[in-house]
Amino acid sequence: MVLGMNNVRAQAITEGFDNITTLPAAGWFTQNNSTPVGSTGWFQGSTPFAAQGGAANSYIGANFNNTTGTNTISNWLLTPNRTFNNGDVIKFWTRTITANPFPDRLQVRFSSAGASTNVGTGSTAVGDFTTLLLDINPTYNDTPGAPPGSYPDVWTEITITLSGLSGPTSGRVAIRYFVESGGPTGDNSNYIGIDTFSYTPGAVVVTADAALDYNGDHKTDYTVVRNTGGGPGGQITWFINPGTGLTGYLWGLSTDFFVSGDFDNDGKDDVAVYRPGAATVAAFYILKSSNFTAIIEPFGQTGDDPTVVGDYNGDGQDDVAVYRGGVNAGDPSFWFYRTAFGGAVSYVPWGKSGDFEVPGDMDGDGKYDFTVQRAGAGGTGEFWTRLATGVNQPVFAFGQPSDLVVPGDYDGDGKTDICVARASGGNILWTYRSSMTGAVGGGTVFGLTTDTVAQGDYTGDGRTDFAVWRAGTFWVQNVATGATNTFGLGAPGDYPVANFNTH
Repeated sequence: MVLGMNNVRAQAITEGFDNITTLPAAGWFTQNNSTPVGSTGWFQGSTPFAAQGGAANSYIGANFNNTTGTNTISNWLLTPNRTFNNGDVIKFWTRTITANPFPDRLQVRFSSAGASTNVGTGSTAVGDFTTLLLDINPTYNDTPGAPPGSYPDVWTEITITLSGLSGPTSGRVAIRYFVESGGPTGDNSNYIGIDTFSYTPGAVVVTADAALDYNGDHKTDYTVVRNTGGGPGGQITWFINPGTGLTGYLWGLSTDFFVSGDFDNDGKDDVAVYRPGAATVAAFYILKSSNFTAIIEPFGQTGDDPTVVGDYNGDGQDDVAVYRGGVNAGDPSFWFYRTAFGGAVSYVPWGKSGDFEVPGDMDGDGKYDFTVQRAGAGGTGEFWTRLATGVNQPVFAFGQPSDLVVPGDYDGDGKTDICVARASGGNILWTYRSSMTGAVGGGTVFGLTTDTVAQGDYTGDGRTDFAVWRAGTFWVQNVATGATNTFGLGAPGDYPVANFNTH
């Protein structure tokens, strides 16, 4: 994630299936793997029974026509991708027809393969959904009753609590209408409904979801870019080393802005650049880590600052965004962001000409807020914050207007802290204001003024570390312990990508 911090809690899902044509846009996925495929898949509810809640047809249904003749039905309904944790709760309501003479069956399965929709090929395959969470009526009891031994013929709520995960796990839950000897001439399968699905995260788990984490281990990876093409506008090569080996990517030009974020919600940051240009020409160029395909997202215009990319709607996926400073003295500044590729653009007026943007989640609700640094009275720096909820926070004085702002979670509470760095006798002085207590921490001299600031959670302890890059070597100081380590990567003339989140 962009700031070296985030609440790694999968965001809740509530779905009443009022209009199932809206499901794909919300991240749901369906696939009928019955062999052969019949005349129906998942469909809007209708007769022979009314919905559990809402309008009579506000549920999703499947039936024996999912296949033809006598065959195996395997019809999949996948939830949106989320990051799951032990203790998370999945609920939904289901039923079959009253006194059903043709037994139905339903499975609930889990995939830990990120946003994957791989359910295999054919009626018996499960693809990436190898974990069986629940099997309702696996022996085809022809007497309706309480699950899981029978299939209920009245609306019945199903509750599943996740357990056994090794840690935060990106994946999907699948509801699978799975009936052997099903179909119009089969002994099994009739008609089922699913209604009022909910996914509720358990206790909030705050872990390090570090900036520039390209392998998903919750640590910042050592990363530099180099103009290997030579000259203005030359080809850029990314060099990434999480400490276990070097990977290189040809991505971007030397005139691009280098940014990073998890734009495909697979738990790993993506290699990304922003290329300025006229409106409709300027764009983010993103190499998705989930499948190594490219996204070109036109956004913004020359003069915009793209270093404010982040998760503005709390869905766990970073959004493209730019900050557009006011042109003339006193002119307002604007934050523009888009929460779905190709979707509507949202904007928030916050700040004015001469301010510096400070992106981050200041209140720990999983959504980026809007903060600027402004010159205050008496040579102090002031920080002005508007939360994603629209609530303005009290202005507070901290540091000096000429300080470099290096946001991150320095106290490990899942909220962005304001940290500033300034020159002090040839060295860099780091000072941060804890979002947990309001106390000023740090006051630490680390690095030289000729170094490039490159803060991040390199140690994976959930706290942003003080870090600089010095002509081919990263120097990192653990904020909690004061321990210092070095890591060699790059050469003079390279640029450490972690520096993009300095303002």
